[in-house]
Amino acid sequence: METGTIVIIVAAVVIVIGGAAIIAWLAVLPALRTRRLRARFGPEYEQALAAHGDRDGAEQDLAGRLRQRRDTELRSPTEQERSDHARAWTDVQKEFVDDPVAAVRGARRLTDTIMRDLGYPDGPVAQDGVHDDASFERRARDLSVDHPEAVARYRAARAAGHLAEADETATENLREALIAYRGLVEALLGTETTRTAQVE
Repeated sequence: METGTIVIIVAAVVIVIGGAAIIAWLAVLPALRTRRLRARFGPEYEQALAAHGDRDGAEQDLAGRLRQRRDTELRSPTEQERSDHARAWTDVQKEFVDDPVAAVRGARRLTDTIMRDLGYPDGPVAQDGVHDDASFERRARDLSVDHPEAVARYRAARAAGHLAEADETATENLREALIAYRGLVEALLGTETTRTAQVE
């Protein structure tokens, strides 16, 4: 065989193998992206799937959250802030006995305050100082990047709180909402010291 023929055969084999490798990589890449996003977002991945109705839309949304989060500079709470917020949380829990609806509203305001203190973007709020639905969703999306498990509880807390506020006799829903807010407060403060006063 001539050298030119051997070079052509080797080049053809390299091109075929390279093309097959690229095709294989392109076939595997979406599965790797899905696995990475599922691991990163946990239950929020499923929530995004439900909201978008398809995997591509959900994954574009989650990838967009990651990009936006990179542009948001967050900070850790100082020890003084951590202590102040933990004390405020204890007061919210104590209020539950006398006025469960007010306690859940206080928990909502406290989580908003902590998020603002840590540098999460703020949005418009209603007259009672609580975020409207669009602002809530934006906050949940922002939180989902760093605290996906807590966001699932945050969503549950909001839903349970709305149900209970509509029917003030639904104390169990309010208790569940307060427990969910406690999980979010703990995630934001990076501590479990907020459990000093238990919700009965």
